[in-house]
Amino acid sequence: MGLPDLDDMDYDPAGVYQMLTGTENAAATSQDCMRIVLDKVTEKVRALSKRDETSKSSGQTYSYVETDFIKALKNGYVIEIQEPSTIVQPGVLVGLNSLLEQSGTITLPTGEMIERHPDAVVVVTTNISYEGCRGMNQSVIDRMSLVRDVELPELEVMVQRAMSVTEATDEYQVSQMVQVVNDLAEYCRRNSITDGSYGMRSLIDWIISTEITGDVYLSALYTIISKATADEMDREALISTVLEPIFAPSRTRAAV
Repeated sequence: MGLPDLDDMDYDPAGVYQMLTGTENAAATSQDCMRIVLDKVTEKVRALSKRDETSKSSGQTYSYVETDFIKALKNGYVIEIQEPSTIVQPGVLVGLNSLLEQSGTITLPTGEMIERHPDAVVVVTTNISYEGCRGMNQSVIDRMSLVRDVELPELEVMVQRAMSVTEATDEYQVSQMVQVVNDLAEYCRRNSITDGSYGMRSLIDWIISTEITGDVYLSALYTIISKATADEMDREALISTVLEPIFAPSRTRAAV
């Protein structure tokens, strides 16, 4: 259809607006451009649908599928958007800004106008320190009522959660494993080891692996240590500094 892309609308809304409408508007925003584009797409879809109704020779059919996001905002549900900072096109999430407003609306390709339900809750979650995750778009952050940094929970909470998920019964051993994960996270922060991940998922993987292998030390090597970093020297340091003071290798393997 020769329509502008989201980057154009985000960085040159006035120029895009003039191209779409033939009218100058220096105050035009990316949202104004998005509405015009949606209107054009809606007209195109309607035209194609009518053509399909009058001519069956092409064999093409079109159907609109309502996403969970639209369902949640229309019916007042809770919806989570995970890792939005990994979206390559910066204007994609910005295009939903009108629905992130407390009383926002958006026009669907079908021509239906959706109004955000007053009870709808949108939760946006991202790991800002992960490789590949960029900073959040500021216009999206501005529309969030609350912004909170979530750190690892307290040791006792981690123990109870891990035991609940894995159905582990040895609370003392799980407590030691939680301590290792916390020490590992602190070591990585102090030494700027940022190419891996560590936290509750790594802990749960470690506990489940230990249930299978029966060897807490061996399982640690292939779960929390291997996930924490890809650097061999850093792994050796984590093993000697963090893991072995609490879980030493078995005597049988050490002898071999």
